[in-house]
Amino acid sequence: MCYNAGKSRLDAVTHARSRSVEERLRIAIAGTGFGEKYATGLKATPGVELAGVFSRRPERAADLAERFGIPFSTHRFGDLLEIPYLDAVAVVTPNSTHAELVRAAIQARKHVICDKPLALTAAEAVELYELAESARVKHITFVPYRFSPASVVMKKELEEQRVGRVVGVRASWGVDLREEPLRWRFQRKLSGPGVAADLGAHVLDLLTWWLGPVRRVLGRCQTVVATRPAEIGGRRRKVDVPDECWSLVEFARAGVGCVTLSWNVSSNQRVEIEGDRGRLVYESPSLLQWLDGRGPFEPSVTFTRADGLGGTTRLSLDGGESFGRQEDALAKMFGEIAGYLRTGERPQTVASFYEGAEVLRVIDALVDSSERGQWVKLDSTRY
Repeated sequence: MCYNAGKSRLDAVTHARSRSVEERLRIAIAGTGFGEKYATGLKATPGVELAGVFSRRPERAADLAERFGIPFSTHRFGDLLEIPYLDAVAVVTPNSTHAELVRAAIQARKHVICDKPLALTAAEAVELYELAESARVKHITFVPYRFSPASVVMKKELEEQRVGRVVGVRASWGVDLREEPLRWRFQRKLSGPGVAADLGAHVLDLLTWWLGPVRRVLGRCQTVVATRPAEIGGRRRKVDVPDECWSLVEFARAGVGCVTLSWNVSSNQRVEIEGDRGRLVYESPSLLQWLDGRGPFEPSVTFTRADGLGGTTRLSLDGGESFGRQEDALAKMFGEIAGYLRTGERPQTVASFYEGAEVLRVIDALVDSSERGQWVKLDSTRY
């Protein structure tokens, strides 16, 4: 049975509940768009119970609750936090609401999983990290590409110095959104700085995970599709975020790289890492489109020796060439997250709020560089 908001109804649903012997993790979801993927993954994770769902549109919360057998739905976030024995909250709402909801969950002493980007700005993200650390709650920035077999192999190969000393990096990704109407992602007040945050939060997370911190950036961002039709009425309105972004990125320990992000072309996520012993190339289709049932997901990693001997080798990916079924992929991701929430041992695939804040520092610097037309250095002091 699913209920809309109302404390008495919440009590009616949960009054008889108590901690089970096996200490099941009770997790609630805020958001019903991509939140449906969270629900799929968490429901398939052993030892996890979906305890409630929130949406500011009560009919959407009730619908998701009914489809996934979740006992409580509400349009008031505070009601979600009052669910007895609730362990954690997954925040999967539009970017502009992340900081508000994450802050409230931390203050209620709940562990938090927040979809990327963690906040609209690095300053907000740092605040959330420090607040979570102070409250001693576990904190996760969900970046799904970290869990890809190809990403994990890249991390392993670079840790083992397969390419030797890294001297150059080339990264690019394009998702063609030219025909999309003026949805939230094209409005700065709702999404942040456009393509740099949308696609950059994935690519820059992978780069900093594999190669370490960024020292400085030089960026150039612009808006190619300047107007889009409104979702209601169709009247064309101005887009106030960039849909193209090019940047030079200087790493503290890995030379200089270039990163190209676009909402105007369709191209796989691709990263080339050149070292004095050889070159690794990572390539991946859109994981998110695959999770929606649109297109295959067959990422790859290849290695070419610097001396050219042996040609190019396609490396074996742990777990096979893909995740298998979409449900299996989501179960794997959230299984690792649930393991961390239970034991406190965080695998490398699970990014913390600190790492989410670090990526936003790079994004903010990139946007600042574009506006000022000069290199912007990132403060290396750990907060």
